[in-house]
Amino acid sequence: MDRKTLRQAKLRELAGFQICGGFEDNLYRLTRIAGELLAAGRVSLMLLDSGHGKGSRLKLSALYGELPEAAWKEEQAPGQGVAGRVLASGVSARVNRIGRSAWKSTARRPDDAGAFMACPLFLAGEPAGVLNISNPVDREIFSADDLAAAELAALLIARAIQVGRLERMLDSRFAQMALTLEGSANAYTVTALSAHDPDKVAKMLAKGFYKELRHCGFTPNQIIHAAGEIISELTGSLNRHARRMERGR
Repeated sequence: MDRKTLRQAKLRELAGFQICGGFEDNLYRLTRIAGELLAAGRVSLMLLDSGHGKGSRLKLSALYGELPEAAWKEEQAPGQGVAGRVLASGVSARVNRIGRSAWKSTARRPDDAGAFMACPLFLAGEPAGVLNISNPVDREIFSADDLAAAELAALLIARAIQVGRLERMLDSRFAQMALTLEGSANAYTVTALSAHDPDKVAKMLAKGFYKELRHCGFTPNQIIHAAGEIISELTGSLNRHARRMERGR
């Protein structure tokens, strides 16, 4: 299959992407398809997340290819680093040699001096993440056509994430109940919150969880035990994800 035919096939795959299974696995599938689409050895997806008192930060959410283990712990504020600057500006970047470019001073890994592209992701018109592409296969640099394809891939990936979040919320009776308790059950509000403010949705679900447990007569200690179970499940999920990443190397 020639590169043009493969690119068209992978764009169709992204356009028709269906969320299934664990959300982290879906993010990896999206980055893998993007890597195959762009003939790139490494594609990373960074999404905005909220730290404790730090405001929103870009964090690595999925990786096709390899990066140092420390990359999973790094956080970038909008405007910091290459990805942070791309997110803040809302404009994609294509660089042939980062070591010889104006981006060198902001790169997290300036010694990794090959070609790269970075495209912002928007959810419902708001900046939400960055798609990073590097290590072009069978060529030294990325072309203008590659950048156009990467921007389209970023658009399709953002749409897949937004639709996936919304579908999961609408499939969850508990989420519907929590949103109703908060007076946010209309379709527009649910769509806007899932795209723009997932942290707020998580807090609303937590409040709904607490109110329902109290309504059902559970004691404070029993509720604390239930919260501990959630933390235990989260820890298990993170450990399983780490093991999957280790096996993928």
